[in-house]
Amino acid sequence: MTLKRALVIIDLQEDFLPPDGALAVPDGRAVVPLIKELVESQLYNWSAIIATQDWHPQDHTSFASQHNLPPFTKLEFSHPLGELDPTTGNAKSQTNMVWPDHCVENTPGSALEASFQSCFELVGSKVPTTIIKKGYLSDREYYSCFQDTWGIDHTGIEKYLQNHGITEIVMVGLAYDFCVLNSAIDSVNAGFKTTVLKDCCRSVYVDKMEETEGRYSKGNVVVTNTKEYESKIRELK
Repeated sequence: MTLKRALVIIDLQEDFLPPDGALAVPDGRAVVPLIKELVESQLYNWSAIIATQDWHPQDHTSFASQHNLPPFTKLEFSHPLGELDPTTGNAKSQTNMVWPDHCVENTPGSALEASFQSCFELVGSKVPTTIIKKGYLSDREYYSCFQDTWGIDHTGIEKYLQNHGITEIVMVGLAYDFCVLNSAIDSVNAGFKTTVLKDCCRSVYVDKMEETEGRYSKGNVVVTNTKEYESKIRELK
């Protein structure tokens, strides 16, 4: 099988970037130039480059404001379609964090970082590119760019990757402990060899890195850095 490698950039949007983002990830803006270098590099011979965007309605259920709660509170959510747990007969539920209002569709905070957007558009003349939106249904959380947290609604990314014959995914972006993590695990589960470049990511909870790394390991995601990955690519050439 011919190796075809895709770069997936997770949520490089203004609301996740300091200093003014509504849900700014600490030091998040530092990854922008690193990611642009990856996009522009010819070393990796990308077969596709994908950018993802959180794209929320104003009344999204993940917003703390919809529940009259302070941001970063954990809250139990019922299954959006009312599906029942066969063992209890009650509606299935899961616990998720509620957040500051962020990445509301068609607002400045939902926009991709401007210099990255320009870079992404320019490379589109040479490499297949697309933008995958997530979080567009108001009644459910999406951390992964593949599906909502219930596994009900699936975005178009898996089909796009399959249509382009992708076999390996390299993932970068924000945040390392939420959307990158869940996207990478779903990528592995979809059958793609998946590598996350940690130096091109930043975490919301930097003090919980051990727990985050454990979830990557359990999900069979390869975590490395750009320098090591670049060396690997050069060895294969």
